[in-house]
Amino acid sequence: MTKLKQWIAVILLIVSVGFLIRTAFFQTESPASSEPFWVVYFASGEDVYLQPEMRTGSPTLGDRLQALVNGPQNKSLRPILPEGTQVINYQVEGNLILVNFNAALVENHPGGSSAELITVYGLVNTLTEDAQIEYVRILVEGRSIATIAGHVDLSQPLSRDESLIGAR
Repeated sequence: MTKLKQWIAVILLIVSVGFLIRTAFFQTESPASSEPFWVVYFASGEDVYLQPEMRTGSPTLGDRLQALVNGPQNKSLRPILPEGTQVINYQVEGNLILVNFNAALVENHPGGSSAELITVYGLVNTLTEDAQIEYVRILVEGRSIATIAGHVDLSQPLSRDESLIGAR
């Protein structure tokens, strides 16, 4: 019986050493990044819902807006802003951001209720990822507009709406 206990002890020792060696030398997981992540929302490939795209760093509101203007890095996603759209300026008033776009936002918009919802809430949800922003007001050429394409009321500041966000 003591021989059996000795063999069991040897086998357990070998298994333990093997596990320690594997853990120490063959680590398969990369260390977690110390850089913070932030989210920009773009259209899914079918333009049906918003899809988050992760970025690293600590963005300013200007960085978030520029990311929307530049479009997605992931080729399976689509931009939410029409071609030629530029941010003229933006202003923060407490928990509200007023974003002033050039006329291309309206003139080059493809129209339709789904496309307008994706444009508006891709912008709003991206900007409200910043802890200080709760509301977004969209201006074009310095003026308030009623709507971009006739479907979403822009006469009042808008708050976050996650109902259009797909895979998170």
